[in-house]
Amino acid sequence: MAKKMDIKIDSVAGSRSYNRLDMQVSQTLHMAIELYDDLNFLFVLDHYDDITIFNLDSKPLAVSYYQMKTSENVITIDSAIKEGWISKLYSQLDRKEDWIVAELGLITNCPLEVSYHVSSKKQSLCKEKLSAEKSKFITLTKEVQERLISDIAKNCSIEEKDVDLTKFAHIRTTLSISSHKDLVEKEVSDLLFKKYPKIKVDTVKAIYSTLINVLTKKQAYERLPSHADFNVVWKHKGLEKKDFARVIDQAIMISLPEFEEVFRYSQAKEEMKVRLSLPYVTILTDSTKISDNTFLHLFDITREFMMKTPFDSSETTWEYGRKIGLAVRQKESVLCIPYDNDYIAVLVICLLINESRKKA
Repeated sequence: MAKKMDIKIDSVAGSRSYNRLDMQVSQTLHMAIELYDDLNFLFVLDHYDDITIFNLDSKPLAVSYYQMKTSENVITIDSAIKEGWISKLYSQLDRKEDWIVAELGLITNCPLEVSYHVSSKKQSLCKEKLSAEKSKFITLTKEVQERLISDIAKNCSIEEKDVDLTKFAHIRTTLSISSHKDLVEKEVSDLLFKKYPKIKVDTVKAIYSTLINVLTKKQAYERLPSHADFNVVWKHKGLEKKDFARVIDQAIMISLPEFEEVFRYSQAKEEMKVRLSLPYVTILTDSTKISDNTFLHLFDITREFMMKTPFDSSETTWEYGRKIGLAVRQKESVLCIPYDNDYIAVLVICLLINESRKKA
């Protein structure tokens, strides 16, 4: 008679999985901020690996694959081997795409514990914790490297002599399980205040929230087969640097100045104040929804018309706004059904003010 197996139900597995994915989004944003000034990046979430980074300026494309693992205590190199994380990363070298692999990384929130013997007789076991920001696997002891090579050779069906560890690195993230959201929000804030000293706190919060929402949606998209075309993956699972920059630009430009400033800038007569206040209040509500595709499309179209027809000081800004509004409504009649000419005119004035602030 077969021995009855005790099946343990992990009642917190779902919660742990959600938290790991949640932190994975924060880590992606953390890495995007680190690379923002130096790399024309494309991040792909949960497709080729947990986090994949492409250098879009490299020809052929340079790519780095990362697996992210979290623990409240410690993660060991032996558990990484046993769980198949290392061999799975190595298998990325066998992909059919014409990409250059720059790095294979194991990201952890805690130190990576590495155990090895200090003598050839294997009598004394030493344990070392890798806590540096980055530790290359080729700096590990020969014994540890041999364990890694043996595992990779076995699971990837290659000869041990052909295994190359030079691409591997352990990355210790500065984010923590309990406060990764707060930490990465501060990093976003620091980046934005450095680049745009006059940016509003509310705008910073809106940018952070939008980036997190975009990344979460990209991560959660599950309709692609593993062999999906790269351009399709890019569209549904990717966030590139220009997307990041666009979110920042839109949030800054959508951020509404105070009404009194808008009214002064409009050069309208005093009796026009109530007329301008009504669309201003509506825009104030709409501008908080910077993931609203209808409003964002109107916003983009309006800016395009403004670039094609720059403001001329021979007219008032209110007259200019009405002129742009008329042109937009004629071109995009269906889109503009909810938006009258005054609405677009006030939006134009807000954009003029924000553009002047960006240049200041």
